Amino acid sequence: MSLMIACLNDCAPVKLAAEELKSYLLKMDPQADVALLVGQKYDPSCPDTLWVGLDEAFDSMLPAVENRELDDGVCIDVAAGRGVVTGTNVRSVLLAAYRLLKENGCAFLHPGKGGEIIPKKPVAEISAKVSEAASSRHRGVCIEGAVSYQHVLNMINLIPKLGMNAYFVQFFVPTTFFERWYTHENSPFYAPHTLSREEVSGMRDSLVGEIKKRGLMYHEVGHGWTCEPFGIRGDGWSVMEDAPEDFKPLLAEVNGKRELWGGVALNTNLCYGNPEVRDGITTAIADYCESHPNVDYLHFWLADGTNNHCECPLCRDTMPADFYVSMLNELDEKMTARGIPTRVVFLVYVDLLWEPKVEHIQHPDRFVLMFAPITRTYSSPFLPDKAFEGELVPYKRNQNIMPKSVAENVERLKKWQADFSGDSFDFDYHFMWDHFKDMGYYQMADLLMQDMKNLSSIGLNGMISCQNQRVFFPTGLGMHAMAAGLWDKEADFGALAKWYFKNAYGADGEQVHAYLRQVSELIDPVYLRNEKEIVNPAQAEGYQKLAALVDSFEPVICEHIAACEDAAIAANWSSLKLHAGLIRLMAKMLYLRASDNEEAVAAAWEEVSRYSFEIEPAVHDLFDVFLFNNTLKHIIMPKKK
Repeated sequence: MSLMIACLNDCAPVKLAAEELKSYLLKMDPQADVALLVGQKYDPSCPDTLWVGLDEAFDSMLPAVENRELDDGVCIDVAAGRGVVTGTNVRSVLLAAYRLLKENGCAFLHPGKGGEIIPKKPVAEISAKVSEAASSRHRGVCIEGAVSYQHVLNMINLIPKLGMNAYFVQFFVPTTFFERWYTHENSPFYAPHTLSREEVSGMRDSLVGEIKKRGLMYHEVGHGWTCEPFGIRGDGWSVMEDAPEDFKPLLAEVNGKRELWGGVALNTNLCYGNPEVRDGITTAIADYCESHPNVDYLHFWLADGTNNHCECPLCRDTMPADFYVSMLNELDEKMTARGIPTRVVFLVYVDLLWEPKVEHIQHPDRFVLMFAPITRTYSSPFLPDKAFEGELVPYKRNQNIMPKSVAENVERLKKWQADFSGDSFDFDYHFMWDHFKDMGYYQMADLLMQDMKNLSSIGLNGMISCQNQRVFFPTGLGMHAMAAGLWDKEADFGALAKWYFKNAYGADGEQVHAYLRQVSELIDPVYLRNEKEIVNPAQAEGYQKLAALVDSFEPVICEHIAACEDAAIAANWSSLKLHAGLIRLMAKMLYLRASDNEEAVAAAWEEVSRYSFEIEPAVHDLFDVFLFNNTLKHIIMPKKK
């Protein structure tokens, strides 16, 4: 059949939506005659037309949202390839385009080979009727891990396909994340490449263009405001020999000394009782926002450290959170005077979990609260009816113990919420380190969806996930669980998992589903979180069962690789075989650890590590080998307690 895709708006996200629909429809039906016209005016009398974009005529079709600029809703009314694809904003039109494709059998599973499943289907059979608004406003990913330019672009490309809407580039220049990949530290299989700061800055700028092309909400900076305004780079956690002499008087005084905290500028708090410090920070932020109007959400965080706040007479009797809120208000005044509309994200994190006692945010519409419970356990989800039992410990300068329980972290959040009722979101770390403790990616995906579905019950309007970009080994189920729970708080994990495994592995996907569920159970993430005794006969027995499970399932994997006619599905089975090799070695190592064979554990860890680097060229789009090694080495190698 002949079909015209009419792009209603001459803007990048809507044009991309129309282009993507044309591209994928032709993949589904190579014989179809599909034309694309840009800048058309809606005319319902036109035959054989798929209208893509925003038009007043569609307003009555749209789902209700609080704020059309910020909140995503999609509306699809398509029959036999003809109809309307629209949304509450230009970004939502792109989300709607991908949703139409998904409703017609396309699956965007993960980056790289095997990541897309595109069925053959005539354009004349393309139909869907959807009108939905996202349950959560904020649905994004923050750069972390070791990354190449392509790895980050892969994630930016995937986000709208999963119904997510934001991307966050940390720091002034995200040098540390790119250096980890391009220098290939500890890898015997890649040649290192040295990057300049200017090269990373150029990659960042190009990626921002890709973010804006998709209409995604763009977040920037975070840590760095305690050093960059004073001429000290904050691109990562590198150690400096010493702070410049003219900077030292501005540093926090801890134990009688004003020096860099552990030698790391990014981790060092300042003397916030000093007006020069406060003015230097807030003026620098206002200047930055004025010169970077493409930033939708500017993050203003204090140092990335704990128990390191200033003890001098100017500071010691004032809560860090009171100084912080005072600076937020000063910043708002400066931005308002200059007519700068950028939203500012403030951080409830480590020492700032203890709420202010005196200061109040004067204009909450400017700000977004970001709750970052970095010390929480992932053995329990956010639960709406789980009350904190006990009393919160009062703030004690530089002697605080950060809370591990989910309930205590949420109780800290409630103290902030009692005085701040503005916009907010979770900033969490499921895919930062914890997924390496569940290499079946099953239990963690289930808990991740529970967390996302329960955010509104604890007063949060979504999440920006602080995470590795390559979190698809063995599957992308966790990313899909996160996106699905953020879009729909009534989403069903079991149904999602069934859909995922069928698309990724074909007719026998349920076999993989059952296998990876067992891998998660037997690897026991709770044990790897060090929440059980390390020397543990029951754990040792479990790891023997894990090795046997891999041995019994590997022939199934090999059979499917040999017999599969679909190249994408075959690629997923091939990745699963490489994953099985890793799990077999991990089972051996963990058996030795639980059996108290400390000397053999070190050698077994070296086997695991070497194998992970060996397979990296085949799975680098899926698996962050650098962070896998850094994370597990610190768990496995220390002496048992």
